Amino acid sequence: MLPVVSHATGVYVFDEAGKEYLDGCSGAVNVNLGHGVEDITKRMHDQIDKVCFTYRTQFRSRPLEQLTEHLKQLAPGEVSEVVYGNSGSDAIETALRLVTLLNARSYRPFKSTVLTEEPSYHGMTAGALAASGHPLRREHLTPLLANQATVAKVRPKNGALRADVEDWEEAIERIGPANLAAVIIEPVGGASSGAAPADRETLRRLRELADEHRFVLVADEVMSGLGRTGTWFASQHAGIAPDVTVVGKGMSSGYAPISATLISPSVADQFDVPVSSLLFGHTMAGAPLAAAAGLAVVEYSRSEQIPQKAARAGERLRQSLEDVTGRHPLVTGVRGVGLQLALGLHSDPDRFPGTSADLTRAAREEGLLLYPAGIGPRWESVLVTPPLTISDRELDDLAVRLDRALLRLAPGAARTTGAALPATV
Repeated sequence: MLPVVSHATGVYVFDEAGKEYLDGCSGAVNVNLGHGVEDITKRMHDQIDKVCFTYRTQFRSRPLEQLTEHLKQLAPGEVSEVVYGNSGSDAIETALRLVTLLNARSYRPFKSTVLTEEPSYHGMTAGALAASGHPLRREHLTPLLANQATVAKVRPKNGALRADVEDWEEAIERIGPANLAAVIIEPVGGASSGAAPADRETLRRLRELADEHRFVLVADEVMSGLGRTGTWFASQHAGIAPDVTVVGKGMSSGYAPISATLISPSVADQFDVPVSSLLFGHTMAGAPLAAAAGLAVVEYSRSEQIPQKAARAGERLRQSLEDVTGRHPLVTGVRGVGLQLALGLHSDPDRFPGTSADLTRAAREEGLLLYPAGIGPRWESVLVTPPLTISDRELDDLAVRLDRALLRLAPGAARTTGAALPATV
C-alpha cells in the first residue's frame, strides 16, 4: 500500500509517518522547479483572490497573454499562435486535429497518415494513444483507437534505441510522401525509451523532408520542454524549428494543469481564420489560475536561468550515474540529455536480479523516488530526472540512495571497482 503524502519542500517529499523521500523523478517528470516554491505559490494565491476561472470565449486574462508572449520568445523558430490545454495528452490531440483540419480545408483528404516512432509515448487520450509507440499502454484498447488506419510507425533496427535517418526515410517512402500529413517525434525520449535521445542528424533530416514533402513536423516536448535538457527546448540541440511544438509538464512544474500547442506561421498562415477559433478546447483550458501558475513558473525559470542550471546539474548527475554503472552489473549505462537521464538495465533475470519495477521499489525503501521506463527488454531502464533546481549536495544524496537501492537488490553483486560515492551527505 502506498504511503500517504504529508508535505513537500524543494526536492524532498514526506509521508505522514515522517519518512523522507528524495524526489529523483520530479513526480512524473513534471515538478521541474521542486516543491513549495514561494515565488510561485504566492502568485497563485494572489490570482485566487482575484478570479480563478473565466471562459476563453468570454474574457481574456493578463496572465495568459503574458504567458503567450514568453512562450513565443522562448520557442525555437517563430510562433504565430498558442493554443492552450490541460495536459500533454490533449495538447497532442490539438496537434492531430490541427493537421487533419489543415489538409481537409486545403482539399487534400488523402494526406492523412501520421507517422510516429516505436518506442514513443504521446498521451492517454484516444488520438494521442493511437499515435504512441507504446504497446503496453495500448493493450486491449484497440477498439477505442479509431484512427489506427491513419497512424504508421517507424521502428529502430539492429538493436538501436531510436530510429535513424535511414529508418525514417524508408518509412516515409513506404507510406508515400503524398499521403503523409505529419511526423510526431520526441527529440529526447521519455518513459517509453528510457530517455534515449534522437540523433541530431535525424532531426535535421526530418526538418528537410518536412519542407520537401510538405508534411507537418511536430515535436513532442511535453517532458523535455522548458529547460529539462539544458536548453529551453530539446529540438534546439539540433538547431531546428518544428512546425508545431507541444509543451506540458515543465510549463507549470506541477502547480496547476496547463499545456500548450505552439504553432508556427508555416502552419497558421494556411488558415484564413485564427487557428484557435477552429480547435475547440476544454472548459478549463487557459483559465486564469492555471495561466498565473504557468506564467510564474516561466518567469521564475527565466530569472533563475533554469536551463543553464539543468545543464550543469546534468553533467554532475551523469558522472555520478556512470560511477554507479561501474559498481553495479545490473546497470548497462547512462543515457539522456541534461536532467532527462536514465539508467539502462539488463533484462535477463537469470543473470541480473531486478527489473525497473524492482529497482523503483528498492529505491523507495531507501527514500528515493525513481520512474520505471522502457517498453521491452531493449529499453529496460529507470528515469533519473530530479528537479532542475537540485543542489550539488542533493545530487550527492541522490547517488548515495541509488547505490543503496542497487545493493538492496543484489548485495553480493556490487563491484569494488568504479569511483567511490560520497559516504555521507
